[in-house]
Amino acid sequence: MSVSLRRWVAVLGLVALVAASPLPVGVPPAVAQGVVDGGPFVLYSAPMQTEVVDPFRPPAHIGASGNRGLEYGSSDNQVVAAAADGHVRFAGPVAGRKAVTIEHADGVRTTYTGLLEIWVVEGMAVNRHSAIAIASAGFHFGARFLDHYLDPQILIDASAVDHVPRLVPPPSEPSG
Repeated sequence: MSVSLRRWVAVLGLVALVAASPLPVGVPPAVAQGVVDGGPFVLYSAPMQTEVVDPFRPPAHIGASGNRGLEYGSSDNQVVAAAADGHVRFAGPVAGRKAVTIEHADGVRTTYTGLLEIWVVEGMAVNRHSAIAIASAGFHFGARFLDHYLDPQILIDASAVDHVPRLVPPPSEPSG
C-alpha cells in the first residue's frame, strides 16, 4: 500500500471514529445538533393568559435569593399550556409540589410548578399551546439552558410575531 493511500485510509478511519463517538456527558442531543446545523428555531408562548405578579429576578450568586422564573397571579384552576413543542422530561411531585418539565428542540427546559393536576406523563410529546396541567395558586414558570436559569419572558417576547412578512411588494395605488 502506498504512503498516500495509507494516509487516506487513516483519515477516513479517524473521521469514522469521531462520527461514531458519543456526545460529551451532559450535552443534550438537541443542543449538539444545534451546534452542527445552526440549531432549530423554537417559538415560545406564555403558559397562561394571567398577569405576571413577580418577574424574573436573577440571584446575585448561586444560592442567593431571587426569582428564577415568572410567578403568575390569579392562576388557581387555570389551564396550563406547554410554552413550546417538546417532550415531557419529568411529571410528578418535587418537595411536595406537583411539577412538569418539558425539554424543547433548542435544549431549553421549561418548568411548570404549583399544579393541582398533571395531564401529561414522562416521555410524552407535546405541542405549543397543548394543555398539560391545571394550576394552583402561586403558579411558577421557569426556563433553563444546561445549568443556567433564563428569563422566560425574554423567550416569550422574542417569539411574538407583530406582523406578517410580505415576499412581494404591496399593490400600488392606481394613479388618477
